[in-house]
Parts: sequence; C-alpha cells; structure tokens
Amino acid sequence: MRVWVASSIFYATTFAVCELLRFSVSRLVDNPKRLSVQLLFEFIGTVQVCVPMFDVGTIMDHYGIIGVFVEITVIELANCYFMRDAVAHPCPLVTSCYRKSKAIRRAVYVFLVELAAAYASYFLARSFWKLGVHPVHEELLHQDTCTSDLTVALTTGALIEGAATFLAKAFENFIEERYEDTRMCSVANCIFSGLLCALGIHYTGMYANPIVAWACTFNCEGVSHIGHLFVYWLSPLIGWYIAEKVFGEVDVDFGEDDIAVEQIKKTE
Repeated sequence: MRVWVASSIFYATTFAVCELLRFSVSRLVDNPKRLSVQLLFEFIGTVQVCVPMFDVGTIMDHYGIIGVFVEITVIELANCYFMRDAVAHPCPLVTSCYRKSKAIRRAVYVFLVELAAAYASYFLARSFWKLGVHPVHEELLHQDTCTSDLTVALTTGALIEGAATFLAKAFENFIEERYEDTRMCSVANCIFSGLLCALGIHYTGMYANPIVAWACTFNCEGVSHIGHLFVYWLSPLIGWYIAEKVFGEVDVDFGEDDIAVEQIKKTE
C-alpha cells in the first residue's frame, strides 16, 4: 500500500469519528445554544484539526514539499466542509463581546477545552496507528521521543510564525473584499494555507496555530518549553491580533441573550 493511501485512510477515519461524535451530541442535546454543548463541539472540532497534523511528517518524508502542499490544501478544504461548530482559529476569539467578564470567562473555557482536545488528539492518532494499516504507522507508534520542527533561531522562528499568521489573515481579507463567492474564497484560502505550510515547514513546521503546535511539538526535544511558547504561542497570537487591528474585528458568535442586547442597543 502506498503511503498516501494509508494517510488518506487516516484522514477519512479521523473525519468520520468526528462526524459521528457531532451527530451523537446533536441527537442527545435539546439546546445547542448552551455553552456546554458549544464547548463539546469545540472539542470535537479541535480534535479534527489536530489529528491529521501528526501525519504531515510522513508525507514530507515520502513526497516532499509538493506532497505537503497537496496534503494541507486537501485537509483545509475538508475542514471547510466539515467544520461547522468549532471556533477554528488560533486562539479563542470572543474578546469583543460586550460583557467583558463573560467574554473572558468563555475564552478561558474555550482555551482549556482546546488544550484538552489537542492532548487527546495524540491518543486518537495512536489508536489508528495501532491498526497497523501501514508499516510507517507502526514506526510512529513505537517512537519513544519526538524532535522539534524548529530548525532556526528562536527569534527567526517567531518572526516566521507571526508573519505567516498575519499573511493568512491578510490574504483572507484580500480575497473576501474582491470575490462574493464564498466557495471560491474558501478554496483560495485553503490553497494559500497549503502554500504557506510548504514554504515554512523546513524552518518551524509552519503551524501558525498554537493549539496545533501544542499537540504536535510541545515537550519535543530541540527547544525548551519557554522557546516553544515564544515561537508557537506568543508570536502567532501577536500576528493574529495585529491583523485584527489592521483588517477588522472577528465576528463573534453571540448567544441568544447577547443578540437581544445588541438589538436593543441598535434601537437606542
């Protein structure tokens, strides 16, 4: 079996499991607007984003930069289709809510849920590797240690990750301003994400997403915990919020009470 076939089975299994979990939650709950339910969906969505990333190194080793570009583009396209309930951003983006205390509390909840999901994603990946679909997965299963993807100085890596996050937002804004077709915008953004990853993977792994970096490289050999937080957390977050200031605030998914308050404000 070719590696890309085994990887495709890995991705398909991940998305199928996440869809099954979404379906189960939707059928069991009576009020999808509840925060606890939204956090469950956020957990599932984060797992869906993180798990496929454990396979990027395999594709890189066998198919090089072109393989990574195709892989990331396809995964991003799949996430665009399946991702309906998670924040799917590099950090909890609820800080523009009118109730600051409520916003901060919700941001903390989302952050903790995403961290837990990132941690759980590794064990889900290992569960698939135990099936022995391909010998390369068995090798991954028996690896005792991991090595950091950072191959440049901390400051250089931080600049790369921060700039990539900023450029991704800038490109998204550029496309949305010029095209009304949302499908075309999604495809263009996914292709650009694949391109960014391919260009930067040799330097930092090009995560531009703290949660994914946390799942895949935290505690790996080659960089300290402080260095990891500096490159993969602080820098992308700064890049993201600078982009928000330049290109506009993120739309916040208000709850029913929040929407009512906003409507009252507009009538005053």
